[in-house]
Amino acid sequence: MRKSGETVILFFLGVLLCAPVKLFAQGPPHHPGGPPASMAERKKIRENIETLRMYKLLEALDLTSEQSAEFLPALKEFQDSKRKFHEDRRAFLKELEDALESEENDEKKLEQTLTALESTREEFQAEFTEFLEKARTMLTLQQRARLQLFEERFERRLRDSIRQMRGKEHRMDESR
Repeated sequence: MRKSGETVILFFLGVLLCAPVKLFAQGPPHHPGGPPASMAERKKIRENIETLRMYKLLEALDLTSEQSAEFLPALKEFQDSKRKFHEDRRAFLKELEDALESEENDEKKLEQTLTALESTREEFQAEFTEFLEKARTMLTLQQRARLQLFEERFERRLRDSIRQMRGKEHRMDESR
């Protein structure tokens, strides 16, 4: 019964092992202190992080093949929704920043942007609640607890790793 779950894990492991080889073969995405990585490079990095996240999550949850068939599409749908929310949120925050820096002081624009931002937050919160309800029907209590802990820990470790990498780049710039 766990055979196809093992197959899924092995597939993701294969993807994870091949992805770094391809990235290193292309050289570094950008030089420290140089221009930021291109959008295509950022997208590839994001995809690699999502692949790693999926592999680690599958490992943490230890899903049966039936659970995998149900849960993974629901998770992908939620992750797509989460990605769109963060993109929209960044765009609205940029609009707010631009509006505040503008000499026009367009209060109507500020109000519209704030309303749109709040509406986007509410929509995402509803989608998050829906995902949790789906997870409740698909996962055991222990798996749901592992899911919550995994999400919290993975995000924290990812932020810490990014901070460390940026710190190393900054130190390298200063030593030049």
